[in-house]
Amino acid sequence: MIGFFERCKIKTCEINRPSFPAMFPFRLHRFPTLIQSKQGRLITMGLLLLSAPCLNAATSQVIGTYPVTVPPGNSAWVSGLVTADDYEGAAVTVTADVDGKALVTFSSPGWTAAQFNLHYAEPQSGTSAGLAIDILSNTTDTLKLDATPSAAGLTSGMIFIVRKHATLAGLMPTGGGLAPFTDSVVLFGTTGLQTPYYFNNLTQTWIDATPVDSSNVIVRPGQGFVINSLSGATVTIGTGDVCYVKATPTRVKANPNVPNLIGALNPLGTSTTLGSLGIVSTMQPFNDSLVTLTPGTLAQGGTFLSNGTNLINGLGQNATATALPAGASVVINVNAAKNVIVAPVTVGP
Repeated sequence: MIGFFERCKIKTCEINRPSFPAMFPFRLHRFPTLIQSKQGRLITMGLLLLSAPCLNAATSQVIGTYPVTVPPGNSAWVSGLVTADDYEGAAVTVTADVDGKALVTFSSPGWTAAQFNLHYAEPQSGTSAGLAIDILSNTTDTLKLDATPSAAGLTSGMIFIVRKHATLAGLMPTGGGLAPFTDSVVLFGTTGLQTPYYFNNLTQTWIDATPVDSSNVIVRPGQGFVINSLSGATVTIGTGDVCYVKATPTRVKANPNVPNLIGALNPLGTSTTLGSLGIVSTMQPFNDSLVTLTPGTLAQGGTFLSNGTNLINGLGQNATATALPAGASVVINVNAAKNVIVAPVTVGP
């Protein structure tokens, strides 16, 4: 039941462990009656542009912080920001290592060996364009990626961008406004396992319930999360090195038969629409579903399917213009693993 907390002691501080209802919408939702049948302008001041670069700012991209109003209880959100581009260049060769993993070589990139230990490479074209592929290791000119060249469609000549992963500490290095040891950020694993993390203001670190330092726990681009707040809070995102607006499409891995919390990387406004998520093309018509969540209770707000062109509601009506709070994440249900494409936000100077 939402709002019920199991309490456990950690040193002299208490941690609230959130409990989610059994009805959390992780199963496929179908409507049986319907089965037959980079450039632009900065559109709002929702993003607070920084007069000075944020931590580790290294490019001329739009940077800043933005607040979200978190209600008491549970609500689903997504980070609208990423870290700076550490490198961008074309691959000279793409080969497979002895274990099948991709080896991507570049011409004189200026790296040091083992430089990228918490990073990903994002192809800018091909079937994996916009997907954050983990870097397993690197030499002075070659990345070993956690993908096979054939499965990910990686080829020579392809442009890659290297970035550090967003982490809990990178998103909110001082807790973001959440109550220490009480409020939590809950991430969902590939099997649906829910893990809450809390901010320890005594050590200025993020911890899990054990309590192990979890500051470097990764939050992937477009990956949603649940914030459990006892009293509600204004949470500020972008005060660490995760403070850059991403102006290209993002692919997010969706796993079958578990809740996939996914949202748009859009920190620039106060509201958006389901259609602006841009995910219709990657949803299987009349099968995959999109579920909105009610802030506070996390109850199912609405269920929508793709008809191949638009999102539709249970009456078969076009739901493209259905409002969605900016920064909110939705649940995507699929019964076969796939990459879901999330549209970019347009930004300008």
